[in-house]
Amino acid sequence: MSLRVPQGVPQPQGVGEDPLTHYTRVFIRFLQVLYGSFEKGAYHWDLDDKSSDITISDQSTIRKEEVEKRPAILVSRGPLALTNISMDQFAGPILQKGHQEGTTYFKPNLNRMTGARMHTDLSSCTMTYNCLSREGLEAQRIAWIAGYFTRALKRTLMKAGMHRVGEEIQFGSESSPGSVVQPDPNEIVMVSVSVPFYFQDSWSVEPVDKLLLKHVELALRSGDGSDAPPLVQINEPSIYGQVLGIEKVLSLNTRVSVGPIQSPKPRKL
Repeated sequence: MSLRVPQGVPQPQGVGEDPLTHYTRVFIRFLQVLYGSFEKGAYHWDLDDKSSDITISDQSTIRKEEVEKRPAILVSRGPLALTNISMDQFAGPILQKGHQEGTTYFKPNLNRMTGARMHTDLSSCTMTYNCLSREGLEAQRIAWIAGYFTRALKRTLMKAGMHRVGEEIQFGSESSPGSVVQPDPNEIVMVSVSVPFYFQDSWSVEPVDKLLLKHVELALRSGDGSDAPPLVQINEPSIYGQVLGIEKVLSLNTRVSVGPIQSPKPRKL
């Protein structure tokens, strides 16, 4: 007998850690609240299984005897695809609230001090309602109620962070007898409802080895300046030993005045 390897502290749950499980729970809870608003005897869902007219849970194994007593809806997640909405999934400027009430401003995505940058992308996914019943018409009716109110109350799901939910719902046909529970050909019938939706995923990347400043070295010295090295004297410009007089105030047209110039002595032949 093999034992399960312990995983230590349970991982945190939420849309940031596991969006697939999070949105599956959102759809399950949506259906539970929806059918929980119905009257007793009209597919009313209750937290107590003994008082519930319908079973609503995630994708799991359900016994045939359970479906014979009452219908069931099993919620299962379909494939997920990343849409790649932008190059490198690089997010644009981020809209943030200002310090004053009612003011907003755009913050650059790339932090030049830390090197952190934001990325974002849309994920396309599908959630399926598997409606089970002994009667095909009952399974079809339950499927229609679930799909119809998903479209009518789509704003409730949009508040959970979904996009285009309830827009392209598809209702499947009744399954053939015996395809769900084999080999009995006169038992459970299933009607599936496909609900596509999108959700946005964001993440940040920051260099872990980015070093802006390691240390600063300072050298302080006090004195009267007597021990300072002598300044190097620069000879003034001159022509034939005569110093040129340059105006102290510079202008666009700097004028240069030259003093009296002595003619060179003639060369002896």
